[in-house]
Amino acid sequence: MTRKLADCRVAVAGLGLIGASLCMDLTRSHLCREVRGISRSAATIARAIDLGVVDQGTTSLLTGVTGADIVILAAPVRIAMRQLREIGPQLKKKAVVVDVGSTSSEVVEIMEALPPGVEPIATHPMAGKETSGFDAAEAGLFSNATWVLTPLDRTSETAVGLLEELVKAVGAHPIRMEALKHDRVVAAISHLPFLVSSALVQTAATLGERDPEVWDLAAGGFRDTSRVAASQASMFLDILMTNKENIGACLDLFTDHIQALRALIEGDEEDRLVEILSQNRNVRRNWQARYEARRRPAI
Repeated sequence: MTRKLADCRVAVAGLGLIGASLCMDLTRSHLCREVRGISRSAATIARAIDLGVVDQGTTSLLTGVTGADIVILAAPVRIAMRQLREIGPQLKKKAVVVDVGSTSSEVVEIMEALPPGVEPIATHPMAGKETSGFDAAEAGLFSNATWVLTPLDRTSETAVGLLEELVKAVGAHPIRMEALKHDRVVAAISHLPFLVSSALVQTAATLGERDPEVWDLAAGGFRDTSRVAASQASMFLDILMTNKENIGACLDLFTDHIQALRALIEGDEEDRLVEILSQNRNVRRNWQARYEARRRPAI
């Protein structure tokens, strides 16, 4: 039997950027029957209730998930993995349980051990910013974003359909993807950029010890390429530690490309250098056009 989002009690564990933003969309648009916020901070719960971000809240994970139709774990990956082990016996039958982390393979393994009757789906909303925490949350964060869903073999189409309804209701576009592929893809377009951005800042800082003027000259190019280095280190630590193999492969490939460019520069191979840089420019421009078209509201 098909279930409707409007009839569901939704529990969101973790009221940081992703969790609180999701709660805002759910409550302010009256998309579901009830939104429960779960946080370790009583002060955060009080603020969330006062601001209308959640209908009710608790500092107890087990209390918060009890009786919920949809449970969303919006904590860093390794915390969410621990929570999955804790909440299993407390979940109601047919409860849809999801995470919103940046890696899926290890999460799926733990979800397999959830009690029979529970409906697990690993997910990853491709939305966010370099700031984090409750104060960084904003309504509409997921508008036109891609939201990856990784159902398990045991997960019913009814459960997947319900989550797809939620994803679409907050303005995102659901796409299904197998866990191993997801982790391989995001290593290239999310995890590697963070490491490259961080290394870029470290390089500038090292040079800045001798030439502090580097910070006076740094402008738009440095700002744009170093932006994600401002992300919270603890959040990315969980990501890096749960996707080591794929990140390592991407680092190897990136290093090969950097070394190739260096060889062309040192060898004065200007024609070949222009050819490669132009190819990369075209790839970037094509992706930008595709990205903007995907995010453009339908008429």
